[in-house]
Amino acid sequence: MIKEKVNVMLVPVSAAGGLLATMAEEYLVMIILVAVAISMDVISGLIRAAATGEAITSKKGTKGFWKKMILLFSMAFAFFLDCAMPIILEVCSIKMPFENTLIFGSIVCVYIVLNESISITENIMKTNNKAVPKWLKKLLTGAKGKIDEMDDDQKKK
Repeated sequence: MIKEKVNVMLVPVSAAGGLLATMAEEYLVMIILVAVAISMDVISGLIRAAATGEAITSKKGTKGFWKKMILLFSMAFAFFLDCAMPIILEVCSIKMPFENTLIFGSIVCVYIVLNESISITENIMKTNNKAVPKWLKKLLTGAKGKIDEMDDDQKKK
């Protein structure tokens, strides 16, 4: 009886492990970059709060935690789209206009890293305005602005 329950549990655990191994192979670099950017943002935010005397409350921490969780969820959703869209489009007999099958994950991961980098730069500048050049924040904000402009252009069409 116990042996049967163990065998039943092995199937979903093995499937999940196989899925994670496959995803890690294709998405490992993107996952690491996003994880590092998020971690650096959290750490720089804590340093900024300590350096500026800003109170760190559990309410702020909880809100920040959920914001980071939705970033990770959006990344996972983009990875899902990378897997699902080619299948859906093939079923509908629609050919994708590009060969890269990691397009959604790549775009979302770049966007997350850009946003986190802007936040890190702001945290550093609020702590010590001379620690990074001001043009760095302008460069990052400009890159994000270009992506947002492309989004706005798509809305106009």
